[in-house]
Amino acid sequence: MRQFRTAAAVVALLTTLVLVGCGGTSNSSTSASSGPKKKIVYVPGLTGNPFYSTVACGAKSVAAKLNVDFSVQGAPQFDLGAQTSIVNALITSKPDAIMISITDSKGMIAPLARAKAAGIKVIAIDGDLADTSIAVTNIQSDNVKGGALAADKLGQLMGNQGSVVLLSNAAGNPIGEQRLRGFEDELKSKYPGVHDLGVQYSKNQTSQAALIVSSTAVAHPDLKGVYTTATNNTEGAITGVRESNKVGQVNIVGYDTSDPIVEALHQKTLAADVVQYPFGEGKLGVQSAVDAINGKSVPRQQSQPFVIATPQNVDTPQVQQYIYKLNC
Repeated sequence: MRQFRTAAAVVALLTTLVLVGCGGTSNSSTSASSGPKKKIVYVPGLTGNPFYSTVACGAKSVAAKLNVDFSVQGAPQFDLGAQTSIVNALITSKPDAIMISITDSKGMIAPLARAKAAGIKVIAIDGDLADTSIAVTNIQSDNVKGGALAADKLGQLMGNQGSVVLLSNAAGNPIGEQRLRGFEDELKSKYPGVHDLGVQYSKNQTSQAALIVSSTAVAHPDLKGVYTTATNNTEGAITGVRESNKVGQVNIVGYDTSDPIVEALHQKTLAADVVQYPFGEGKLGVQSAVDAINGKSVPRQQSQPFVIATPQNVDTPQVQQYIYKLNC
């Protein structure tokens, strides 16, 4: 999510379907591999999460074609210790590659370094390690650019006036900070009439996000916008706007999807949502793992596009392929 060409180009993109690709994406087509099946295991940040489940669905969609034995092993909680235990167990079973959505960019260095030393290719999905020498590649949407897309959409909806509050999970979270930086930089440069009230943190709790939004609406009668950087914040913001009787007056632009978020788009209580392409990340992850196992060159950084989902386009085939799902 890094830069744009011109303001006109941005407006043209955001008035309809917005697909933004980033440089470095591998365009290699999937093709069947010969010889013994390659064993690839995906370790999500946690199980039961729509984003990670959709990554797995994308991986499964190409596994057979690429002669891959693909499986998923994850913990039901987003926890460094639980993910470390899973990786340690996988090192013993020695798959050819581990695709992983890391829980901690520093804490997972040691276990994944052991995996690499054991000859296992490491493919990072949706977030890199602080030590970039360990993973073969990191496949991740450009979070700065996603934040900028959200700022453009919200700035237009607000008519370049009024106040906006920003919601994120916790200070210091790399993904959240990137999404905030992209939003604030774009807002400052293109929408000087919007008053940025700053960032508040929900600790990834929907109820806390709702409370932040409702209390901000009371304290700032000119509140016209809410930007959220993650699923629970978006769901909470929807509740907060409804509880403060500001539906139709306060526009929410969120990030990532869930069933409640899609329903809010249908009900027009959510103005827009930045949606990543985890299905594509899963496909590209398996392809990159196979290429690395076979000794082929793999780009160190790879990315996938976004779509801006709105009440007007959410049910179109173009947007539906981006919507996250718990089941394939």
